Amino acid sequence: MTGNLDEAIVTLLKDSLPGLLGGAQPPVTVAVQSDTFATDPKGADALTSEPRADDFSDQFAFDPAGVVFDPQDPAYDPAALPRFTLSKPPYPGPRRVRLVTGAGDRIALGDREVIWDEVESRRFTLAPARTRDLAGVTAVQVLYGVIAVFTMVKFSQVLSVVLEGADAGQLDRCEALATGVIELNRQALLDASAATYDDGDYGAGVKTNSFKLLAGNRLGGDSGANQRRLVYTAEVELKITRALHDDEGRPIVRIRTPGRPVDPQRPVDVEIGVDA
Repeated sequence: MTGNLDEAIVTLLKDSLPGLLGGAQPPVTVAVQSDTFATDPKGADALTSEPRADDFSDQFAFDPAGVVFDPQDPAYDPAALPRFTLSKPPYPGPRRVRLVTGAGDRIALGDREVIWDEVESRRFTLAPARTRDLAGVTAVQVLYGVIAVFTMVKFSQVLSVVLEGADAGQLDRCEALATGVIELNRQALLDASAATYDDGDYGAGVKTNSFKLLAGNRLGGDSGANQRRLVYTAEVELKITRALHDDEGRPIVRIRTPGRPVDPQRPVDVEIGVDA
C-alpha cells in the first residue's frame, strides 16, 4: 500500500531508460512488487481525532461542448448552465473551484464564475467568463473544508523493483542505471506517490514520506530468464477520514460569556467574576 509510488517508479524508469525499458518489446522489462507492510509493534495505537475542519475535494466530469456561457449570445440560457452537487456538506470557508484539462492542468476560476446556491450549500452552478478558454477541459475540481474525524496509521512497506530479460549483460547495465535514476529522482517520486480514495462518507490518503535501497539480488540460470531485484523499504502514512453529517458534531469556534457582544478578534471572551 504505497499509493502511486509503484506506478511512478515504473513510469520514471521507462521514460529515463528508453533504450533498455522502452518500446513495445523492450530488451528488459520492469515491474514493482510490494510485500507485506508492517506497523511498529512498539508504537501507540492510532486514536480518532475530535471533530474538526479538514480538507476535502470532489471532481466532476465536465464537457463544455454545446454549452453557451456568453450572456451576450442569443442562445444563452442561464437554466442550461452546468450544475453540480458536492458529495459532502461544506464547512464555512473558502471553496476553490478549478477546471481540469486532459493534460492534467488545473485552472482556477474566479468568484464570479461560480454561483453557489443560497439554500443548499452543496450545490453550485458553473458560469465561466466568456473570455475563458475551455479547450481541453474535461473535469471540474472543488477543494473545500468539511467537518470530519480522522486517524493516522504509519507503517513500513517493502517493495522490489524487478528487472527481467534474457541478456545478462543488458540486465547488469540496466540494474546500475535504474539504481542511479531512482536515487537522483527520489524527491520527485515521493511527491508523485500521494494518492486519495473515497467512497461514501469515508476517504483515505496515502503518502510515502521516505524510501531507501535495502538490498539487491539476481536470479536466473542457463534455461530461464535472468532477473535483477532492487529491494526498497518505504515509510508510508495513511490518513483515514470520515466526514460528519449535518446533524453531527461541530468544532468549537468561540467561547464567550452569555450577553457579551461578539468580538471577531477574541474567540475566547469570558468574563471572570470574583465574589469577595
